[in-house]
Amino acid sequence: MSAVTRSDWMGVLLRLRPYGFRHVTDLEVFNGIERDILKDGISYLASHRLIISYCQESCMGDHWSWGGVQLTPKGLDYLSSDGGLTAEEKTITVKLDGDTIKALLCRAVDQGEGSQQEKSGIKQKVKSLGSEALKDLTSSLISKGIENAPDLIQWLGTALG
Repeated sequence: MSAVTRSDWMGVLLRLRPYGFRHVTDLEVFNGIERDILKDGISYLASHRLIISYCQESCMGDHWSWGGVQLTPKGLDYLSSDGGLTAEEKTITVKLDGDTIKALLCRAVDQGEGSQQEKSGIKQKVKSLGSEALKDLTSSLISKGIENAPDLIQWLGTALG
């Protein structure tokens, strides 16, 4: 198999999209794609389980018989802008309600350095945050915490056993 470019295999995948999960036996669907590129693209996509290939290659590698191809759910998800169910299966969701996050932040402020007046002002702002602002702040806080955790490697090693 030659080096298959993203453009090559995406061309194959995109031509299958309109057919959904149907077995496509009409070779004309791939008109304009060079035969070797089509063969290699199909092999590549099948090896990643984005399509099912019903094509066969001879032991000598010089003969290839067309049997059609079929898009898999993983292939359709790959073409989906949001990644479909495949992306959802790889997503870890941690749910903390806004009040819990605010309480954690206020406790951290209490334990931090600064005057009582300064701490009181910051806690008041935290308590008044709306859900979108709190979501943005939490995301930034996680990134900041990871960046500034001097013992992160040691802590992860201990936590993960």
